[in-house]
Amino acid sequence: MDTVRIAVIGAGVIGLSTAVCISKLVPGCSITVISDKFTPDTTSDVAAGMLIPHIYPDTPIHTLKQWFRETFDHLSTIACSAEAVDAGVHLVSGWQIFRSVPTEEVPFWADVVLGFRKMTEAELKKFPQHVFGQAFTTLKCETSAYLRWLEKRFSLKINHGNPWFPRCKASNCRWLRFEAVMFVRQIIASLLFPCFCPFPGSD
Repeated sequence: MDTVRIAVIGAGVIGLSTAVCISKLVPGCSITVISDKFTPDTTSDVAAGMLIPHIYPDTPIHTLKQWFRETFDHLSTIACSAEAVDAGVHLVSGWQIFRSVPTEEVPFWADVVLGFRKMTEAELKKFPQHVFGQAFTTLKCETSAYLRWLEKRFSLKINHGNPWFPRCKASNCRWLRFEAVMFVRQIIASLLFPCFCPFPGSD
């Protein structure tokens, strides 16, 4: 049987994550990542964020919670492993503060993160412009490190130890033929929440 050839369009965190997942799901396939830019020049390279989910009106809450729990568990495994530093994934504790009391004081993801609780009056006094807050521990992903870690994993998985990374500049790929093409967006899903304030002294 001929080797299945798959192209992944996009070399940001979603693109490389997709390539790694496909390499696990389709053993023996040939995967090429196609993009106009690769690390350290992607949008993902200048991003980092806290893992906190958003609500999307067209997506059921139970589905959002499932996605968040799976992502949290996946990143937690990395954060607790010997590869945490190389991957740029670690736990971080902080506050999420509000100028008005939110409709849901306890969000749907409260039992997924660690140590979720409402902020005390003493804690809120540090933020006189705000009237409500939540404290919890979640995960932080430094994507410039995470991209390099994904590239390494992808290369070792596909090439059995050969450090060559199968990628191609978009302008040079017109002659290539693939059985499947995966288009991905170079964004970090459900990260970057602007009012998340790390505890003083935390990393």
